Amino acid sequence: MAHSGQSFRSSKNKPSATQPYNKGSLASNGGETCNVKSRPEQKEDVDDCQSSLDWLEECGLDSCGLSLSHLFSHCSTTSSSPRGDGVCAQLEIDSETLADFEMQLYQATDLYHSRIRWLSQGSRKMFGTVKGSRLGVLVDTSDENCSEERLEDLQHNLLRLIEEQFSMKKVLHLMSFGTELSSLWTGPRDVTPLRLQEAQQWVLQLRPSGGCNLLHALKRAWSQAQLDSLLIILGSCPDQDPHNILSYMAQEVQDKVPSVHVVAYNTCSPVVIEIVKNIAEVTEGRYHLFSAVLGVVDSSSDLEPLWNEIKSARDVLHHIQSIRDMTASALSEISTDLDSLSLSDLKSDPDDGSAALCIQPPAPLPITSAEWLKSNGLKAKKLSLYQVLAPNVYSPKEGFVPILRKTVHSTVHEKAMVQFEWHDGTVKNVHVDLCLLRNYQKRLLEAEHVLEDRAAWLSSTGSRQIWGAVCEQQVQVLLDMSEMNSHSQLHIRHAVRLLLQEQLPNTHSFNVTAFGSDIKPWREQMAPPTRENLQDVWQWIQGLECEGGRNMLAAIQHAAQADSNSDSSLTRGVYLFTTGMPDQDPAAVSAYVSEICSSPGLRIHVSLFARESEPAWHPTTRYVTWAETAQVLRDLAHAGNGRFQWITDTGIVESDDVIALIGEMETAANYWQKCCELVDSLVQRSSNKTDAEEAQSQECCSPALCSEAWPQGHNKLPPPRPTRLSLGRTESKEGKRSPTWRPSSGKAVIPPAHPVDSWKSARPVNSAKQRKTKISHSVFYLEDGNLGAVFKTYLKPKCVQKYTSTTVKLPKQEDLCSTKQWLKLFGIRSLKLDLHKLVSGPECTHRKRLVRTVHKSVSAKYCAIFPSVQLNGSVRHLLVSPGKLKQYLIQTEKVLQRYAQRMQWLLSGSRRVFGCVLEMAVCVVLDVSGSMAPCLPELQKELASLVWDQLHANSVRFSMVAFAGEVRVWQAELVEASEERCKEAVEWLGHLSTHGGTSSLQALQHSQEVSEEPGP
Repeated sequence: MAHSGQSFRSSKNKPSATQPYNKGSLASNGGETCNVKSRPEQKEDVDDCQSSLDWLEECGLDSCGLSLSHLFSHCSTTSSSPRGDGVCAQLEIDSETLADFEMQLYQATDLYHSRIRWLSQGSRKMFGTVKGSRLGVLVDTSDENCSEERLEDLQHNLLRLIEEQFSMKKVLHLMSFGTELSSLWTGPRDVTPLRLQEAQQWVLQLRPSGGCNLLHALKRAWSQAQLDSLLIILGSCPDQDPHNILSYMAQEVQDKVPSVHVVAYNTCSPVVIEIVKNIAEVTEGRYHLFSAVLGVVDSSSDLEPLWNEIKSARDVLHHIQSIRDMTASALSEISTDLDSLSLSDLKSDPDDGSAALCIQPPAPLPITSAEWLKSNGLKAKKLSLYQVLAPNVYSPKEGFVPILRKTVHSTVHEKAMVQFEWHDGTVKNVHVDLCLLRNYQKRLLEAEHVLEDRAAWLSSTGSRQIWGAVCEQQVQVLLDMSEMNSHSQLHIRHAVRLLLQEQLPNTHSFNVTAFGSDIKPWREQMAPPTRENLQDVWQWIQGLECEGGRNMLAAIQHAAQADSNSDSSLTRGVYLFTTGMPDQDPAAVSAYVSEICSSPGLRIHVSLFARESEPAWHPTTRYVTWAETAQVLRDLAHAGNGRFQWITDTGIVESDDVIALIGEMETAANYWQKCCELVDSLVQRSSNKTDAEEAQSQECCSPALCSEAWPQGHNKLPPPRPTRLSLGRTESKEGKRSPTWRPSSGKAVIPPAHPVDSWKSARPVNSAKQRKTKISHSVFYLEDGNLGAVFKTYLKPKCVQKYTSTTVKLPKQEDLCSTKQWLKLFGIRSLKLDLHKLVSGPECTHRKRLVRTVHKSVSAKYCAIFPSVQLNGSVRHLLVSPGKLKQYLIQTEKVLQRYAQRMQWLLSGSRRVFGCVLEMAVCVVLDVSGSMAPCLPELQKELASLVWDQLHANSVRFSMVAFAGEVRVWQAELVEASEERCKEAVEWLGHLSTHGGTSSLQALQHSQEVSEEPGP
């Protein structure tokens, strides 16, 4: 890097003219500054629906004066010695101008990344930015796009699209297309809050509607003259030929030019993706490809220009870096054309060794993020949501009630408790204290700010971004100076310089070792970090050259041996800076590192520097991805109980310190979300209670209701309600009365009928049922005056079919019986695996009750926590524990496998054609008429298989009858299926030939005569 008084020069053929300098976009020698970053941000706030191409017209490299041509426009030309091929000139540029130009390029790159992040949030991630003020929307509601697995996500994303982007439009028209076309309104409508609510309800009512008639939908949309833009959301392949669709759109675009935006929503079909891109190309519109499986945008008309602009900015930065790497002597010899100049191949020149280090004063050693979280994390500050809610949490109780003779579960008091899922998966009853939760949210927000400050501190200086926080007292620095790092030598020196200036002064002692094929230590022993030692090691590093391979194992062994001679009371750390994989086997290197770091006190940290413009290289002469390289070095760092850093020339890619903080911040965000859900549930409960009380007060104050409730006429008042004492006396008398009345003598009269109490029901009671459910008990008084009872007989517990986790026993061998008989023994019902019986009890019913205040039936509130199934049109709950349900699934899968085995057996051999022969005496009747000529060879083959597979194997007595115009009998009586008889039968079958008509009746008569003959 040249000083302020120097300039960079380039010798080349003088161009005809240079482009003018844009003073408003770049800092000049006179000190004019550029507002590159503020202008695009202000523009982005003005129009959120602006496309990236329009945005880059004002914020791109060309418009901001940051392209390569603008860089050379700042160069001044000086004459040089002419050569035979033309006039030679030198280009000079001031170092301050070059540094200012580079800084603005970095700012522009950060701005483009911010724009990409903004485009990857909310509904823009799924659908992109929707342009136009008068918008028509076509939504694909085919069976494929609106299947059961996709419909809920599609509706959710469409609701976000309405809320975030459609609300900014002036006119809106919503249409869905399947086999038929459906629209929300008859035509476009102005956007109002009421219209947006109707659109949301329309989205929630979307259902699968057959095929994908895209051409019909486009014709309808093109007929709306009020629309200036069209959004097409396509998730399946259209029913029409894509060439017809493209031809129609090309013809319509000639007459009318609307802005077309096509979205390939959650599809991996190459046909759909090609159609979307072709439609955007024909209509000169935009496209957007979103994959819900990966959760990322595959491609987009908004993202591609930004990535291309970032690539152009990196190319300019690469040329700037190449300019800095040139020496004055090397540049004076370059005499090629300006367009063919490749500055990337120039070798680097060491920095000026006379520049002194700006060493910062020593400070206390920091700690790693993992150790820092032990004292400053959520758990350390007792900010876990479960810790805060623990005093007000009550678990559901379960106990055995002797009177009912069954286990009873506690119920939830809905007016005071809220059901909340605990960290172990159980459901707890929580009493929500608003003051407590408000204080907790305040403390949680403060903890979140502390975590953000820690993350900002880790990124505040360059050395912590590259090396992480140096936390050990004795530090060994290992530098990768292999030949493959020749293009990255300047970055390595810059990283070491920052480390020497900012973090090594805080340590007790240090040493630096460079390694390629050989090991080159700066000192044989550790040295204190004095100013002289730090300056000396900096001079030594500038004299190093990149050469040889990457002998990483030998470097780690040298560092471990040097640490073994040091003071054991001090913490030791090895910081490895490399750009690729080791020459040795990565598994062997990790095993060695794990062995030497098994004792506490030594940790090995790895920093990977990756230049995105260059691929990674493996010692086995093959290219590897940077992800593979990072995985090997990450495992190496974790084997050494250390941390892993992955950086590029544009910033941090991965850092273990930052990852630990991000995980803690995600936990805090999760706690915040759950806390908000608790508060919302309590607020909703209180609002429902207030509405119910107001409705009840209105009913009581209504004069019409009061007049109806008052008795009409001179009807008698109803008798007083019975008390516990009167009921107890009545029940005790009824218990003493005999069930059947008999007179004491022949003259006894029949007693009069008992008067019916007016408060009792007049419906007749089934006497048999009453005797069956009667409970015998005796009533007595307690000392406090209350009434007590002693039960002698109890109600029988309700029988609810429960699944018992018994092991299903299935035969391994196939039984010789029909499928109907086999299923009687091993069917679903016989094995007690019937799901209908499992949910057929009264406790399994999904109940609905009529709520008069809202005039509709409402389901039970906590039914969602029970597994539900729909059987015969009704919803049932599966009251089975997860363990038993898992056992049920295992047994069911076992049964299905056995059924498949049985089916495969039935479809094998001769059973595929003739079925399973179950009888022990069989007569086979064959049709050999002329119509059987085409299939006779196949029939003879299958009959031979029948003879050997079933008749001979099962010792079945048999005979055969063939009939055409006449009847031929093989054996007049049934014979045993011996080997000789079976051979004769097969030979007889081979001599059969087809001819004549069909004498079915005579054949059946002969077969009946054969079957009636006794066997030998």
